[in-house]
Amino acid sequence: MIRAWIKTGAAGALSRTGVAKIVGSLTGACTVPVVIGYHRVVEDFERSSATSIPSMLISRRMLEHHLDWIGRHFRFASLDEVGARLDGSDTSRDPILALTFDDGYRDFYDHAFPLLKRKGIPAAVFIVTGLVNTTGVQDHDRLFLLLVGLAERRGGNPREFTATLQTLLRRHDIFLPNLMAATPFQATRALIEGLPQEALRRVAAALESESTISEDTFKPFHSLTWEMVDTLQRAGMTIGSHTRTHVLITNESRHRVIDEVSVSRKEIESRLGTTVRHFAYPSGQFNTASVDAVANAGYQFAYTVCRHRDPQYPQLTVPRTLLWENSCRDFRGNFSGAILGCQLHRAFDVVSGCRQRHRVTREGGNARQ
Repeated sequence: MIRAWIKTGAAGALSRTGVAKIVGSLTGACTVPVVIGYHRVVEDFERSSATSIPSMLISRRMLEHHLDWIGRHFRFASLDEVGARLDGSDTSRDPILALTFDDGYRDFYDHAFPLLKRKGIPAAVFIVTGLVNTTGVQDHDRLFLLLVGLAERRGGNPREFTATLQTLLRRHDIFLPNLMAATPFQATRALIEGLPQEALRRVAAALESESTISEDTFKPFHSLTWEMVDTLQRAGMTIGSHTRTHVLITNESRHRVIDEVSVSRKEIESRLGTTVRHFAYPSGQFNTASVDAVANAGYQFAYTVCRHRDPQYPQLTVPRTLLWENSCRDFRGNFSGAILGCQLHRAFDVVSGCRQRHRVTREGGNARQ
């Protein structure tokens, strides 16, 4: 509550005085058009957050609050329009903002798409091609649900939860030093960020051997069909790539990264008969090796979640701000335009900094942050 009160007060002061834009300029936010991202759009946040990673959810009602406030301060633009600003072919100076939605969840089609059509707002959807037209689910969603089940079986005791998870990892020869995860969300994040996909799936399989989850539970996490993707494109939505299987590409081998970024692009182009120009890094994470792979795959623009940009490929490391249900709530729990404004100008980045590691060198280069 104290933190929320401080955030509300700071956002109000920064917004009223116009300092939010000035503070945001210190992070470099003013040098690129604003791009924001969401994941799942749901009807009821409270109900969905009981079985989902909360920070990946926004209710349709809250999304509409965001859109209405943004529409009074920015012109909504497509990612191609953002690209024109970035490459200098459009020298206009009016404030524009592009909406993006990651992972290609089916609830985008059910809840966000009708809202965007009604308001005439363009958006981009970054899809995981290996899940389109299937009943499969993202690794992070499956892992989170299984870890929630583990926590419940341990009576909600954080120490027992952590100890049981550490024992399970050791039993399957999976080593993650200094794993300190007292909640299913913390554990999911630590595992996703610390392990390659093959190891993650071994963890999930081990958890499933102890307690299975019904297929009905996974239905809210299903992805779009190709028919839906085609409908979205015909309605003016941009379709971009989010890899083939949503691997965290900074954890994978060079060969795997190349396959993930190139095959997904080719499949979208083959299915839709269009050129795919835009790519979003899973979890927004990148390093020099992954940026090189994205460049070689033929993408013109790619999006991250931090302000660091690769000096060789600045258009392939375009910063985005990811938002969810509680990103812009004040201490009373109500939507706050002042907080949203600070988020869009990245004013809070001066305090929060960047958690990512970009220290992978190109051949002959020096390590850098």
